[in-house]
Amino acid sequence: ARPPQICPRSRYSLLSGNYVFRGRRLSSSWGLSGGSQLLPGQRTIAESFRAAGYATLLLGKAGIGGEVAALPDELRRSTEDDRVDWLLRRGRRLADGPAQWGFDESLSMVSGIQSPPYAWFNGSVASLPRGSRCWGTATHATRTGDWVSGKFAGTGLRHRRYTPCGAGDGHDGAADWEGHMADAHVAQAALGFFDRRRRARGPQPPFFALVATAAVHAPFTPPDRFRDADIRTWVATSEVAAPRRLHVPHSSMVAELDAVVGALMAALRSAGELNETIVVFASDNGGLSCATKQHGSWRPSPETPAPPFEDVSPERSGLQSPLCGANSSAHLRGHKGDLYEGGHRVPLLVAWPAGGVPAGGECGDLVGLTDLYATLLDLAGLAPPAPGQAADSVSFKRRLLRPRDGHPARSDLLVPSPPSWALRWSRWKLISLAHGSQRATELFDLEADPGETTNLLPPHNVSGQPPRASGEAASRHEATAARMAQRADQILTSGELGGRKRMQA
Repeated sequence: ARPPQICPRSRYSLLSGNYVFRGRRLSSSWGLSGGSQLLPGQRTIAESFRAAGYATLLLGKAGIGGEVAALPDELRRSTEDDRVDWLLRRGRRLADGPAQWGFDESLSMVSGIQSPPYAWFNGSVASLPRGSRCWGTATHATRTGDWVSGKFAGTGLRHRRYTPCGAGDGHDGAADWEGHMADAHVAQAALGFFDRRRRARGPQPPFFALVATAAVHAPFTPPDRFRDADIRTWVATSEVAAPRRLHVPHSSMVAELDAVVGALMAALRSAGELNETIVVFASDNGGLSCATKQHGSWRPSPETPAPPFEDVSPERSGLQSPLCGANSSAHLRGHKGDLYEGGHRVPLLVAWPAGGVPAGGECGDLVGLTDLYATLLDLAGLAPPAPGQAADSVSFKRRLLRPRDGHPARSDLLVPSPPSWALRWSRWKLISLAHGSQRATELFDLEADPGETTNLLPPHNVSGQPPRASGEAASRHEATAARMAQRADQILTSGELGGRKRMQA
């Protein structure tokens, strides 16, 4: 699958079935800065399932922005830090969050473990049993290192620095916040949901659950153990005289993610619901670079630099430090945040034994995260999205059930990163990169050049022969650029950036 290359765009695409520029902001919404990316009238996938009688659940990172309930007028144009402080000390409720997006139940974080507010929300209400506090960037010693609560700040990748709160700083999180335990809380909430269904008397409604883990996102501070299993990953250094064993935090978070998924699958199996449940596993963007994997990572004390990662681009040199773990982009160019394949090409796994999804089947079709909206409704036997809803979602049910029959559901796919974007069709990929008022355009043949090493457009095409897709690339570039510009004008003239007010369905 190909999601957008950063998480806020991907999460909006999944929830709405739309490309990100159809939402409140051309690029994406984040934090508590005037509403979520969802516009009034945009129906989420959760709302569609709930209307069909499903119980709906969101656990983990919401990640598409939101709004504070009852925020005083004088704070509406203040900094986000001021809004978060008021939310935690006084307001304690969200006006634009999972409860307004169609979820009956939710235990969520507005922006995950990497940005404030560092607190859990039960539905719309902040969970603050011990009140709130300012974390700034604080570390807490454990037996094997330090884990981070609050922002991971610093000017260099190799030397992260920790910034404690000052006397007058506002509150940014719950007093009992434990970022390294986020996925343990997510897993426990999911297991509790399954257990309540198992113990309930009488038939239970079908359910739609979106479980969004913190792993594998910075700060990389996994727990030592998950449900009594040691999940830490170690690597031996190469010093001949005195080799050392160093903890690899990113790899440990991968192990934690694997353990969470395993626990949820086991719970469904124990409840007798696994065969009847459509299970989808995907990532919201491509893999991380080696240098990024050290952000906020454990170290012997807050004052010491991060471990000696190799700050080298694997696609250029082929080198990869053992401390980075596996090369998350494999042979592909780029990483999370890039429009190259390494930034947004991810696995998409679907299991549904009772529904006829073949075990072990493979399909290389062009699929976006937007397509899950229409596909899941189709698999569940529900009506497709209403006209005007999930405008960029195409069901791939037929190919999922019979991967070798017929033609792919899609002929092209846009990966928007406004004002830049990438467009896939057939074997071709067109990238349009904005640099201020200038644009750079690249065309790649992914069948012949999956690593995107050779731009086929002049003056980079040294063969002297124009690629057979160059004419089509020019027309597609013009059409896509016009489409993005039109939406940008709509946002600027319609006032859609104002606060979002939605009636709960």
